Amino acid sequence: MNDTAPDAAPDCAPPQRLPRAPRARLPEGACDCHCHVFGDRARYPLDGRRSYTPHVATLADHRAMMKACGIERAVLVQPSVYGTDNACLLDALRDAAGAGNAYRGVAVPDAATSDEELLAMDALGVRGIRLNVVNPQVLAIDDAVALCARMRPRRDWHLQVHLMLAGDGATTLARLADRVDVPIVVDHFGRPQAGVTLPKVLLDLVASGRVWVKLSAAYRIARPGRELADLQPLVDALVAANPSRLVWGSDWPHTELRATTPHDADLVDLLVATLPDAATLRRVCVDNPASLYGF
Repeated sequence: MNDTAPDAAPDCAPPQRLPRAPRARLPEGACDCHCHVFGDRARYPLDGRRSYTPHVATLADHRAMMKACGIERAVLVQPSVYGTDNACLLDALRDAAGAGNAYRGVAVPDAATSDEELLAMDALGVRGIRLNVVNPQVLAIDDAVALCARMRPRRDWHLQVHLMLAGDGATTLARLADRVDVPIVVDHFGRPQAGVTLPKVLLDLVASGRVWVKLSAAYRIARPGRELADLQPLVDALVAANPSRLVWGSDWPHTELRATTPHDADLVDLLVATLPDAATLRRVCVDNPASLYGF
């Protein structure tokens, strides 16, 4: 059921409306591989099962952040608050078509989505399906596996998974890797707890090339004031496992934060600080996204 009440107050802080430039410079062609857009609720109603209520955050707003931070490409990811209604995401991809080859998308179709609908998404730039096992599960694991089987003709598609590695998250990931034959992309480092090392199963899957990891949403993992100390061991372990399977994303507009949201310039600077050299930065920000999303 969709919640269309126009007067429901958002419980998330809005993104920073005056983006600023980072101290570090990203390489030409850099890609933000994880961001969301939220439209007017009268046009894009929110799912009643959602766990948060976002502010409107448009493609134009994100472009302003991209320009300030030196980002040239982006991947729009279907957020959980829209369930399997991908209209806002697909409309944003249509609007972005005039920007050349700069945008891709990751959608959340339902089990009944036809092959023709998947092909239409593909034509707009969708390159993957998102399975969210952290927030309300609008797409069941078995349905995601069945969709992956139907994605075989589109070898450039992948399964993006939002999970928490603590508890049974690592086991879930290993089982998915056994059940699907498309690339798997793990959101937000796998959402490890601060100060906890990444599980061997994740590092082994990354080392094998089977799994990709997004170095995204650092603020969801690191403790305030300890960002570099908390993230450095995670990044070091992933780079040592396989730097060709890492991409970066801002997670703009930073949902579920109630007081304030981070400056994306600070997130860029944190990424640059954690990576060992300019060659790895280029690989993570440019080369790997080009390979994964077909830029």
